[in-house]
Amino acid sequence: MVKDLNQSIINYLKVNHGFNSSAKISQKLNVSRKTIIRRINQLNQNFPEKIIISKRSKGFELVYQNYLKYENKKSAAFSEINERQENILTRLLIASPKAVSITDIINSLYVSEAVIQNDEKMISAKIKRWNLSLIRKQRFLSIKGTEKNIRNAIIEVVLHVNNTTEISSLRNSIGQYDDQDFDFALEQLKLAMKSLNNNLPYPYNINFFTHIYILLSRARKFKSVNYSVESKSSITRKSKANPEIFKICQKIIQNIENYLNVQPLSLEVETYYLFEYLISSRFSEKKSEITSDDHKLAERVSQEYITLVSQFLNTGFSKYILNDIKNHIFSMIIRLKMQVSLPNALLNDIKLEYEKVFEATKLASKQVEREFHLPAISDNETGFICLYFVKYLEAQPRRNKRVRVYIICTTGIGTSEIISTKIRKLMPDLKVIGLGSNLEIEDILKKHKNIDLLISTVPLSVKTNVPVELVSAFLTKEDEKNVRHAVYRIQKQR
Repeated sequence: MVKDLNQSIINYLKVNHGFNSSAKISQKLNVSRKTIIRRINQLNQNFPEKIIISKRSKGFELVYQNYLKYENKKSAAFSEINERQENILTRLLIASPKAVSITDIINSLYVSEAVIQNDEKMISAKIKRWNLSLIRKQRFLSIKGTEKNIRNAIIEVVLHVNNTTEISSLRNSIGQYDDQDFDFALEQLKLAMKSLNNNLPYPYNINFFTHIYILLSRARKFKSVNYSVESKSSITRKSKANPEIFKICQKIIQNIENYLNVQPLSLEVETYYLFEYLISSRFSEKKSEITSDDHKLAERVSQEYITLVSQFLNTGFSKYILNDIKNHIFSMIIRLKMQVSLPNALLNDIKLEYEKVFEATKLASKQVEREFHLPAISDNETGFICLYFVKYLEAQPRRNKRVRVYIICTTGIGTSEIISTKIRKLMPDLKVIGLGSNLEIEDILKKHKNIDLLISTVPLSVKTNVPVELVSAFLTKEDEKNVRHAVYRIQKQR
């Protein structure tokens, strides 16, 4: 696929710094040199500025700063074929379990019957990853599978949740869907956060938001959504044990019924789905607020993860990692049992930047599955767990710090801490005086007049005299080099 090869080229250049010949890249990616050159030209055409430069006899190099500016803006667009197939798949998923007329698809996309038949084969193969099947009956197409699997597919296919860590970026994916629905779903997320007197960090905020948004799209267009709730008796038991959380879900569903102008209680069963998403989210960094029988299991699983990853990496971890990781493991266990999917937009970068730690965590996940008889632990889940080990591996701060930096980060789940601890370890001349969100930047600048350098994972919208260094969420080798240069310039000016 076009998108996959384009991303593979970018990924290769991200970890192989400096100039790389087309021959070297083509050998690694198993395609011709001409294909590499053609794809790089296509990539550069899709971005406002070149993200890959070339020099005769040297090869190609990623312009890292340009790449960071535009990586979340879908500049590397799908090919026409992929766009059409995604369009068809989106219609079928939103309509499921109802069927969609093939004639309507052909007329709206201006394609032939033969083209649609080929698209059917590609779509059928793609949806197998969610245990879904494509059914053709007479002149209609439909997707069959459990409601949970259909919703998991929608989360990735329609909203591209696996490509972003920010809810605001999802607005670019809604396309034909109502922008007003987006704002309403966002208000319901804020209501849940306020009622729980806590924040939902990434990725739980996006997961909860997308569930509400998908419900709005499907309930409005197709009234007969499949409302069979798997393991409802188990959910009912947990809802009685967590009445405050269940009450929040009931309130949000009532708001949705009013918003859609449907009969009261017509979406009542959605309360259970919503409850599943909230109860499988990590509400507190210190202590889980959810009552469940799985707390002891979570502690045992966490200890096993720590033991196994320590063995695989031949290193030890601070005793504090157990308290840090077990809340996440607890929520993961609930997700596994309830079959709630949690897409990980950071997974590709985690695999690239922390390959050994990820592989060790993945081996541990496989052993944990067998030992504790848990459902399969996906790479997405493994990636999130991996970040905890990365955080503690990087946490070796030094004391000689002079240049005062403030780190701006939006991803959560420890990524800002990773940048902070990595900076302290690698650049002892830096003093990290705070971590904050890009939404707080104006207040940060007013409150802290002594900031020498801002290190941010996103472009900042405000103008400031303080130097800003744009980095990735994991502070790669290229980021380290750029930060060092920025620090050197500040010290030289002094």
